[in-house]
Amino acid sequence: MLQLDPHEYAKLKLCFSPESAAIIGASADPRKFGGRALKFCLEREYGGRLYPVNAKNRVVQGVKAYRHVSELPEAPDIAVIAVPAPFVRDSLEAAGEKGAQIAIVYGAQFAEAGEAGKEKQDELLGIARRSGMRMIGPNCMGVISLSTGFVASFTSAPEHHGGEGWPDPGTISVASQSGAVGIQMFAQLRDRGLGLANWISTGNQADIDVADAIAYFAGDPETRTIAVYLEDAGRGLKLTQALEIARQARKPVVALKVGTTPLGGKAARGHTASMYAEDRLVGDVFDQFGVIRADSITELIDLVSACDAGVIPSSGRVAAISVSGGGAVMISDAASKHGLELPEYPADALDDLKKTNPFVNDRNPIDISAPSMSDMSITGGHLKWGLERGEPSMIGYISHVPMVPRTRREIIPQLLGFRSDHSDQLIAIAANMLPGDRKQLVASGVAVFEDPIAATVAVAQLVNAGKAHDKPARVPSGPEEPVADLRERLAGLGLPLAEERAVRSPDDALAALSEFGAISLKLNGAGLDHKTEIDGVRTGLTDPDAARKAFEHLQGVAANVGPEQPHLGIIAQPHLEGVEFLVGVRRDPSFGPLVVLGTGGPLSELFNDMAYAKAPFGEAEAESTIGKVKAGRMLSGWRGTVPVDGRSLVRSLVALSNAAPSLPSFEINPAFVTRNGVVGADLLVVD
Repeated sequence: MLQLDPHEYAKLKLCFSPESAAIIGASADPRKFGGRALKFCLEREYGGRLYPVNAKNRVVQGVKAYRHVSELPEAPDIAVIAVPAPFVRDSLEAAGEKGAQIAIVYGAQFAEAGEAGKEKQDELLGIARRSGMRMIGPNCMGVISLSTGFVASFTSAPEHHGGEGWPDPGTISVASQSGAVGIQMFAQLRDRGLGLANWISTGNQADIDVADAIAYFAGDPETRTIAVYLEDAGRGLKLTQALEIARQARKPVVALKVGTTPLGGKAARGHTASMYAEDRLVGDVFDQFGVIRADSITELIDLVSACDAGVIPSSGRVAAISVSGGGAVMISDAASKHGLELPEYPADALDDLKKTNPFVNDRNPIDISAPSMSDMSITGGHLKWGLERGEPSMIGYISHVPMVPRTRREIIPQLLGFRSDHSDQLIAIAANMLPGDRKQLVASGVAVFEDPIAATVAVAQLVNAGKAHDKPARVPSGPEEPVADLRERLAGLGLPLAEERAVRSPDDALAALSEFGAISLKLNGAGLDHKTEIDGVRTGLTDPDAARKAFEHLQGVAANVGPEQPHLGIIAQPHLEGVEFLVGVRRDPSFGPLVVLGTGGPLSELFNDMAYAKAPFGEAEAESTIGKVKAGRMLSGWRGTVPVDGRSLVRSLVALSNAAPSLPSFEINPAFVTRNGVVGADLLVVD
């Protein structure tokens, strides 16, 4: 499925709260893969009907068992296929014939093992399709729901901590391609005092994938925050549709996307048969939809913790308080690097603060200084003072204070009271804490970190997500249409191409010079993509002698490359001046139509300075895309250069994004943003 089907992803409800479940390959030994799901369902007091299927035993772990799926008294909502790979096909077919609606396939050695394995996986998918059954896996670790007690996974994580290794039920749902990585997330959430709602490992994603899970979690009342581990962005269109559903639901998606390099992509193919997608493209699309991106599991848990506090601000204004000058510097650096504002505190408010503590500084972040380390009324009072500044976010760094018995007893109750009085503000506290205290604070809605830099970066990430959440709903693109005249279409979109004149003689060059005033002469021909590489361009020609010499030079170049490019000609265009961009459309096989923007001209490939935006989009996203490109800084004038009409580029990108589904892949390079609008010089149609 290349696109989301609401009816189909809604079926994931049966993964987390089925009324009945068959466990095919159920074992009496709770240590075996086929025994753990049954053990966990009993341990978590799952309230549905369980049907162990075991060829030898009539009772398995105290539950009546059946010799074959066909003997079950009803069609189960879900069938857990917990048998070795050679027996998966027959078990899946039996589950489909019985009428199961969802199947979970643990078995490995399918598409991740090469072409022969892919053929076997395709056969499984065919069986599922024919029986109207959705499939999770193969090569997956199943599903977990702490709210219903249904656990169809062979993980050993619940055996941590003497068999007490379950997280508390909570509001974070996890979708992970990798079972092991997903379980590490499960364990870190537990150890950080963060509650889990639902968990799914999608494995090879033959059918149900991470996009289905995101879309389901976006509408799940149990879920507040969606945590994702993703290797495969090959179904990009479906993924963006799911991300849009989550964005409109204002549910933050925190993603660890790996396989970001060709080498990592190769490793992902061997793990879950994942396709490699250019990481810059994925990152730009994530930005558009407000995805909060992590670079490690630890950072992902930090970001999830901040999101699950329940406040996603869209303003970057922050009040910051630190018990240390060093902490204040770290917060300041991180805020500056990640686009947060640290507004000055009002003088009268500072005067009031100094009556309590004359050692504080006059800046944001406030450095409480040494007295705070012994007097918790100062520490807690100053943090409260920071909240009372009314900024959307407050970052507090209190170091080891919560670890000292006396100061811990005094500061923790104060911190626990903050959220109730400031429910609309994001409160991020960086400190060393005992696990029980951290858990209490997290439950109260305070985001807790061990590092002030991590806290500040997390706040910045949430602000970016909040800005994306505030954008209006995206209108889907229209259907694809044939394009008769691309130049004419582009002109109508605010991207006219410069006039051209064929130049066959020096007199033609002089005629063009007379008509345009100043000209550029260029070689032109099918397949000639990089004219400057063969010295095939002369620009800024303003007098007849220069025009003649340029024509003669280009004739010589054409003669030298003649055998390779037998149909080269010379054209004249008006000489253009302005900020040079690369503008185009890419019809990506995974993500569909994208608008491409980059620094243009002969140095575009050297700089490799590009940004992508999923079409369609509005002015805010056009501005954000321009801001990612270095040439964007030159629009308002750069070191004495004349400002140009940057708004015309914004309008052109929006118009181009709306038309992108009906356009071929193409590039205009350079496209000049001048004082009077956008004009393209060279057009290259890619398909």
